[in-house]
Formats: sequence, structure tokens, C-alpha cells
Amino acid sequence: MRTYILALFTLFVLSAGVMLPAMQDRDTAKFSVSVNLVKVPISIFDDRGRMVTDLRRENFRVWEDKTLQEIRSFGLDTKPVSVVLLLDTSESEIKDLNKIKDAAKEFTRVLSGGDRVCVITFDEQVNLILNWTEDMKKARQALEDIRPGFRTALYDAMYLAAKEQLMDIEGRKAIILLTDCLNNHSRIGFKEASLKIVQSQASLYVISKTVLIRKEAKRDRRVIMLSDIYKRLLGSDHNYIDEFFNRKEVEMTELAENTGGRCFFPGDYDQIKKDYSEIAKEMKSKHFLTYVSNQALLPDTYHQISIEYLEPSSRMTYRKGYYYRPRTQQRPKILEPAFE
Repeated sequence: MRTYILALFTLFVLSAGVMLPAMQDRDTAKFSVSVNLVKVPISIFDDRGRMVTDLRRENFRVWEDKTLQEIRSFGLDTKPVSVVLLLDTSESEIKDLNKIKDAAKEFTRVLSGGDRVCVITFDEQVNLILNWTEDMKKARQALEDIRPGFRTALYDAMYLAAKEQLMDIEGRKAIILLTDCLNNHSRIGFKEASLKIVQSQASLYVISKTVLIRKEAKRDRRVIMLSDIYKRLLGSDHNYIDEFFNRKEVEMTELAENTGGRCFFPGDYDQIKKDYSEIAKEMKSKHFLTYVSNQALLPDTYHQISIEYLEPSSRMTYRKGYYYRPRTQQRPKILEPAFE
């Protein structure tokens, strides 16, 4: 585990040198539609972080490309949801894999009739453990049977989960990704993987283990020594350990929130189970609005969405934009053997 973190940290510092702005390629946070009717999932939270459920249509305003739109429909989204459970089973997760399994299994118990899940794990490969099913007992058995690997093909997994499992799925859909945000075995980069997720129109929820991994990294003697060496060589007071993990956290947070999802940072494994439950609860309480765009829509053009909520609140998440009829891209053939 420590060797794993050390190798990734070394690669990060050598490639970054002096830290660049964290989100320089964040033009990928968009989702796609192929018709004029735009559906936008919305969650509102109060100052205690609780979801506000008594929402009313008249308290919302929506703009596309800074032009006011007419809200056509609004309400609680009670339709069934298709959920990809995407789990990191690499070396960094081996020690606590049973706790991760239990947390994911608990999530399946909260889903309603008509909801369905598929289970994908990733280590040095991306593995379709269970294809779409409404049988939650079968899903829990699949989760129980997963085994750990070694390296981490995180971005390949994100890309393939979105493209292979979700691009042709209609209706509500979500990806729940449990990861430490570390990647060392992907052929796909973060930019391409995140673009494919947002094009799938799925809401991304990330349960990030970076808080736990960061604590361990800061206690590792070799990581500390390496950080001190880079500080002296580069003449910088940067805390490379924090900057490494901060960058990963910012990437995932912005991607999740721009799809209408969220990113969670549990401090222990009991909190991971609570975060899964919180996501399930949010799915059952999420609202939506629709509008028919009054803009000139050309193929493969991006259209920004902005929503205003007129009542007091501390936080609102919703999809921030979409591509109209985006150009289709072929999946790189080199990735085909990774998805089984």
C-alpha cells in the first residue's frame, strides 16, 4: 500500500514540477442530449446539509446560454433508476475490501422495485461482474464474490462504465464510484473519461477515499522524505502531499457536481456506509425540471444551463450544460479486452 502511494506521488511530482492550476481542462463538465427537450435533475440543501423536499416550480428560474427559458414541467423524479456500482478493487483497497462490499450491499437494500444495478470493478482491468439486473439479491451476491487486484485503471473504468453500460440507456441513470482517486494503469486520460461520463447523461456520485489515503501517506516515512527532497530541489515551500490529493479531489468534485451529482470524502469506513445511504436517499428525493430550448441548436454545440432558486438555501446541484447532438466517437480498440 505504501509503495503504491509512493509510486503515484513520485510520478505526480516529476510530471508536475511546480504545481499547475488544478482544473485547467475542466471544459469537459457537460452532458449530452439529442432532442430539444432538456431535463435537468436538481437537489437543494439547507444550511445543515439536509435535502429540501418541499420544492415548488414557481421558485425556480432557468437560463440557457444566458437566455431565460420556460419551464415546461417540474416535480419529484420517481421513475426507476439504472445505477452502475463502480468499485475500486486495486491493491490500495485490499485491506478494507470487506467493509467496502458491505457498504455497497447496503445500498442495494434501499433501492425500489423497478430500479436496477450493474456491478463493475476495476484494478489492472475493468471487469463487468454483473450486468443489469433488478434482482438485488443477485447484486449482493456479485458484490460478495469480488476479489482484489493490484494496479488501478480508474479512468478506463469511468470511460467504459459510461460508454458500454449507460450511453444507450433511457431514463434516470447514475454512476456511484468508490475510489481513492489514484490511477496508474489507464490508457484513457481523465479528460476523455469525464467527457464520456457527462455525455452519458448519468449523475456521478463519488465516494472518495482520499482523506483516508492522505492520512496514511503523511505518516509514511518514504513519502515524507521524498516530499522534503523535492522542496529542496525546487526551492519551494509547496506541500506536495496535500497538493497531490487536492488536485484529485477538485477534479472529481467538479465533475460530479456538473453532472448533478456529488462527491463525498468519508473519514472512516463507517462513514462510507453512511455515504452510500445518503446517495440512495438523495435519489429518492431528487427533483427535476424540463424546458424546450429556444436557442438555435447546431449539431455538436455546447449550451450552458444556469438555474436560480428564489428561496433561502445553502447549496444547489444540477446539470450545468449539454451538448446538442454530439459527434459520436469510437471507443479505442486497445481497450476492448479490458471489458469482460
